[in-house]
Amino acid sequence: MASAADPLSAKSGLTTPIPTFYEEQFIKQKDWVTLNPVNLENPVDSNYIIGPGDFFEILLPTGNEGVQVSPEGSLAIQGCGLVKVNDMPLYEAKQKILETLKIRYDKKFIGVHLVQLRRYAVSVQGAVWNPGQVIVSGQARVKEAIYLAGHFKRTANRDSVYIYRKGDTIATTENIPLQTGDAIEVPYLNWRQTVEFTYAGKTITVPYVPKRTIKEYVKETGINIDPSFSEISIKYQEEEFIRWIGVNQMDKFVPEPMNEIEFHIQAPYVYVGGAVAAVGKVPYNSSMGPADYVAASGVTIITGDMHRLSVVRNGKTISVDWATGEILPGDFIDIPRTKYEVTKDVTFFVASILGIFTSILTINLLIN
Repeated sequence: MASAADPLSAKSGLTTPIPTFYEEQFIKQKDWVTLNPVNLENPVDSNYIIGPGDFFEILLPTGNEGVQVSPEGSLAIQGCGLVKVNDMPLYEAKQKILETLKIRYDKKFIGVHLVQLRRYAVSVQGAVWNPGQVIVSGQARVKEAIYLAGHFKRTANRDSVYIYRKGDTIATTENIPLQTGDAIEVPYLNWRQTVEFTYAGKTITVPYVPKRTIKEYVKETGINIDPSFSEISIKYQEEEFIRWIGVNQMDKFVPEPMNEIEFHIQAPYVYVGGAVAAVGKVPYNSSMGPADYVAASGVTIITGDMHRLSVVRNGKTISVDWATGEILPGDFIDIPRTKYEVTKDVTFFVASILGIFTSILTINLLIN
């Protein structure tokens, strides 16, 4: 037995005397974990549930001892054996550890602190950017796991998050603490209440907001509208209809649910044919009507009949008013010739045939 007056620094590295009722074999140099404790950044709730991997510092008259909760949920404390603490609240586990220590040591020289929280994996699935397993600390809450999984997608339904825990399903909007083995599912919004944006090869889907303009969506989502964008196409799912507007009109247009909105860098074309001077394509401009495209191709009131203008769209011929009709990218505008031009052509054709016939008859008469 060691004397109360013995300075045991030579044996143990301690600089203070040890009471006589402790055996020398229990006195040992601190290990590297104890010499380099890990301090928690935030206070730990007294209701924190202890589990395998949590790390305690046990204060003994013989020195501090670092002990980790084993996979079986126990602490191995020198001189006291195993102390089962798994699934206990922190305050209850500390009380049990102290009661165990009191059996062997004087309560004036003992203590216990939780110095490091366990880390474990939880699964995060659904409307997050990087679904899969994430590693969290023992005091982590739902939002921390979702953040580690890439955060909510814009199409996430934040009104309810599901947590699958030991056979139970918890639906909650609260940022509740996680437990080992938890699986989190972030549900998607109803796709019928979304708007889709495509630009520069990227596609993002956002929740539909009533009365919100395209410009407001662009600001909310961070879409970079540079000067190269000139036109916007809006596709209506239910009607399979596409509408085109200029970029300068996006502050006036309010999309509907399920609209697919695409920003175009270069304006598409409208094709013009028939009785025009320059048959071919004209760059699309949402502010131009049928007469503008025809005029750009060089039609005249003598050669072309504007009142009988027709448009071929998606393989179907439709009638469009030359003054007020709507033209879409990819349309083919056909300008028929005027009756005067048709009559002139027929007369010329008939005259040509008669001329040929007369020439043949004259040649036959000369031969005979």
